[in-house]
Amino acid sequence: MALVPPLPVVAALLLLLAQPLGNAAGDLHPVVLVPGYGSNQLEAMLTAAYEPPAPACAAAGADRQGWFPLWPNHTATRDASQVPCFADQMSLVYDAGADDYRNADGVATRVPSFGSARALIGWDQLVRQLEGMGYRDGETLLAAPYDFRYAVAPRGHPSAVGSRYFRDLGRLIRAASLRRGRPAIVVAHSFGCALTYQFLLSRPLPWRCRYVKHVVLLGSALGGFAPGMYGLSAGIDYGLPGVTRPAMLRLARSQQSTLWRLPTPLVFGDRPLAVTRSGTYTARNMSAFLEAIGFPDGVWPYETRVLPMWEALPPPMVPVTSVIGVGIRTPETYVFGTDGFEGEPEVTYGDGDGDINLVSLVAVEDWAGVEGQAMEVVRLPGVNHSGFFSVDSAVERVVDEICRAGGGSTELDRKFSI
Repeated sequence: MALVPPLPVVAALLLLLAQPLGNAAGDLHPVVLVPGYGSNQLEAMLTAAYEPPAPACAAAGADRQGWFPLWPNHTATRDASQVPCFADQMSLVYDAGADDYRNADGVATRVPSFGSARALIGWDQLVRQLEGMGYRDGETLLAAPYDFRYAVAPRGHPSAVGSRYFRDLGRLIRAASLRRGRPAIVVAHSFGCALTYQFLLSRPLPWRCRYVKHVVLLGSALGGFAPGMYGLSAGIDYGLPGVTRPAMLRLARSQQSTLWRLPTPLVFGDRPLAVTRSGTYTARNMSAFLEAIGFPDGVWPYETRVLPMWEALPPPMVPVTSVIGVGIRTPETYVFGTDGFEGEPEVTYGDGDGDINLVSLVAVEDWAGVEGQAMEVVRLPGVNHSGFFSVDSAVERVVDEICRAGGGSTELDRKFSI
């Protein structure tokens, strides 16, 4: 079973956050960062129950008596013989009897550095900007990394890892808020937006209003995205060389979170997303698509554990700012030829941020018309899905939105005050 993260670490962190803070940090609201898929580290440990899929894995396992980096996995990048080991150890198992996901036999995992912004991958520029404004890691600036292979499930379905994460995230936000004497600003990216949204819905409204001042969503995809379908049909290789197609398919199809990428009927409707000589697949016949790509085992968890969570998008009833990139060619429809799903498709492109389709990025705009829901959508032309952390103008705009959410001056205000 995955460990997310070790309970003594979480308890110690929450105890620290409960201590009063001096005036050095000023009037800042605490900021909690929720990363996207693959944007934090995972560590693994092999137990006696682990059966290596290849001799090289057995040799490497003999040298690993404790925790080692599972993601990012630089060993597999340098040594092709370790790629099958990574694929095996990174994959999950859906236990139909337990109706839940778990690690492969003999693999234990954990998420290091829960609570620290240093745990995040790719957020450095944004973190440096915030620290330059007076935020302090572990005090006013916190992060909630997670095992991104997992997700959560609707009421009536167990989700041990996801439920534990929601519990820890709730405790982190509450402790930070109480310590500062003011509610937190939650900043989420990509898959982290979907988790944050479902987390908010899982908490009573009085809890949300007391502990969450504002939510800033970066590149949110609350309606899924078309490339999520292609990932399930072709597999994912994590940028590693020489990953076989069976290994790529196992990596993609074993993970609970990849089913969350699928376009939802609510947002995508009848748009054609995948086309073959034998049929056209939309968000409304996704189960038929899973069958057609040879993934019938994904139908039940998709229909019972994923689809019910995205049949509606009720507003979270806390102030939300959604920052999105637009104006970038984004895959919209995949047309497969004579080789079917095993061949390379022709791709039709539309608007979006390069990864997420515009229709999904703007799905939250409907909240603006709901009484009591403060909502703003900020469009950044030419900024791709990861550009919030690498494009200077985009980073500055995100920082400005965090300042605005906290009631502080924005960059524009500061320039005019000089």
